[in-house]
Amino acid sequence: MSTADLTLQTTADSHVTAVIERLELGTPEEIDPAIGPQPPHRIPRRTAQQSQTLPTITQRVRRWRRLDGFRGAVVLASRDHNRITVYSRFDSDSDTGTAPRILDTDDALGIPARTLDLRTYDLAWRAGNESPTTVSLPHTPVVHFGLFTVLDDQADALLEKITAHAPASLVTPGLRTINFHVSHDRQRLVNVGTWSGFDRFHVLLDQPGFTNGGKYFDGLATFENDYFDVVDIVSEPVAAAHSRR
Repeated sequence: MSTADLTLQTTADSHVTAVIERLELGTPEEIDPAIGPQPPHRIPRRTAQQSQTLPTITQRVRRWRRLDGFRGAVVLASRDHNRITVYSRFDSDSDTGTAPRILDTDDALGIPARTLDLRTYDLAWRAGNESPTTVSLPHTPVVHFGLFTVLDDQADALLEKITAHAPASLVTPGLRTINFHVSHDRQRLVNVGTWSGFDRFHVLLDQPGFTNGGKYFDGLATFENDYFDVVDIVSEPVAAAHSRR
């Protein structure tokens, strides 16, 4: 088990950006949009293809510690889909357009796989029951992504709604922090929520702005959830961490 942790601060405070690479393994999944967002499975589930590829993915991410500007990463395995996501952080003045990626060739993982999304983000706003946000296996073994696809260039309006309504979610037992990222193309917002456990997730769905038919983002974005187990955390090199103190 990794003993590393990763601290998340806003890009304005840390001068660090995030790169999120979302991968789907095997046969593309067909999801009925009419079903809408679902709560997470309470029991961790791992597909055979996740188990097969995670060692390769983790090894690749660990090699990124040699790169200038690398500030850490988290490898995440979806509980609900045959997916793996890598959340990595780089100095904001780094060329993230040439940032490393897991699926750099079609056969990089030895099985069929595709990139669902690959974007660079600023962490624009955060709140929580602790500060700063810390991701670690003992402390926050599970993470959720709230994935917003922005409608009609309304990223600013959506962020205003988020700052007004999202803190209501923090009464949910197990939810430690919410961390809203805005993609550089302003077409996607991602809330990286850190949790000690999903057992009481249902409490979130009773809060104002989160009930069915009363979502605070209605008309501003489409939305889906993904729920993850933290598989590995790769810390930034010690020398780099000392140079920023």
